[in-house]
Amino acid sequence: MPAGPALIEDGRLNPGYLKLDLFCKGMRIPADCRTSDGRPVLRVRAGLGSGLELGIPDSDGIHVNVPVIEPFARQSPYELHGPRENGRHWLTYDGKEIGEVVLPKRPDFYARTTASGKVMASVGILQGTYLGVYFGGMCANWKDVARDNCRFCSVGDNLVEGDDTTGKNAADVAETAAAARAELGITFVHVNGGFDDTGRYLDRFGPVLSAVRERTGLLTGFQVPPLWDFEQYREVKRLGVNNVSLCYEIWNPKRFEEVCPGKARRAGLQKYLDAIRFCAQEVKFDTTNGEMIAGLEDPADSMAAIDWLTEVGSVPTVCVFRPVVGTDYEKLPPPKMEEMIPVFAHYYARCMDRGLPIGVAPNVHVSIVMNPEECRWLLPPEKRDGWKMQRLKLAAMRKGFGAYFRTRLKLRERADVESPLTAKA
Repeated sequence: MPAGPALIEDGRLNPGYLKLDLFCKGMRIPADCRTSDGRPVLRVRAGLGSGLELGIPDSDGIHVNVPVIEPFARQSPYELHGPRENGRHWLTYDGKEIGEVVLPKRPDFYARTTASGKVMASVGILQGTYLGVYFGGMCANWKDVARDNCRFCSVGDNLVEGDDTTGKNAADVAETAAAARAELGITFVHVNGGFDDTGRYLDRFGPVLSAVRERTGLLTGFQVPPLWDFEQYREVKRLGVNNVSLCYEIWNPKRFEEVCPGKARRAGLQKYLDAIRFCAQEVKFDTTNGEMIAGLEDPADSMAAIDWLTEVGSVPTVCVFRPVVGTDYEKLPPPKMEEMIPVFAHYYARCMDRGLPIGVAPNVHVSIVMNPEECRWLLPPEKRDGWKMQRLKLAAMRKGFGAYFRTRLKLRERADVESPLTAKA
């Protein structure tokens, strides 16, 4: 069996431990394992979702994008098998079965085309239960002759159809989001993009965010480098955006410059931190995320970052470093599980200590990162049920917001049916 708390007390798999361990170790897929009915392995956006999507049964919706094509995964003790007659696959660890998993089926909308002729899978993809969309031109950090891209990022290799990637427009994104909502009941669309030296982020992304909101009524997230004028974040909120993410990646200033030379030159670490504070404390989006990578700096630095982020009211987004094929760091080893457990346990504890709204949005289960509420499973059994009043408060918030969101969507759908002017997916 895996070292550490792989099993919870009644003999079932510990879903949080399993997800984190799969991030750190990857998974092998033997030739006789059929995965063709699942979601395809796609290298999109920055490359973090380059693995195979799995769902962990009986886990409150935990999804994990498991590394399978990176070289380190070839030595993984985890191996996927199946499917069985019940349609489920199962995992072995060092040859011994440890539990069943589910391969989410390939969505039908992936093969559909938008009104402009774009294949929807080229417009946005599912990463867990939300739709992720990279929009706009290639990040400017990849355009210089002596490129200064983030060393873990593969977005410049993934965008192969020109500076405007697939040429998608706002209507394409909204139509794809509507199709995903109709087929799978998604609730959240996350739109991101890289550096634009003109600084005209609102001109480019505003129409997309508005189109998604107006067409679908879904929750929306927005992730670009810090806006030059922070007051523009107030306009972002007026567009109906619920969540803003700022990916500063590395807390240690010297390491930040080594790992993210373009970000250091074009914005600087302090600019990211100032933007996070402004969005969390001044604009007060539903949630503001400071996104970081665990495994590329000392764990103590990662925990210090978590302390600062939660103190200013931001919910951290903590990624596990993945040495994606084709990146500058493809030959680096992934982080060790025993070094990651304290970081992610600290992550959950600080979110709860600060009373942050984690796990409240309905049906938002992200497969490419550890969601904060999933990190509860990394605490010792006697501590998992701590913060009783905060957990009760979060449960009430989750129930209330879920009911409000479902009612709002039903009213919108009714209006769509009654209005001949409303385009339908």
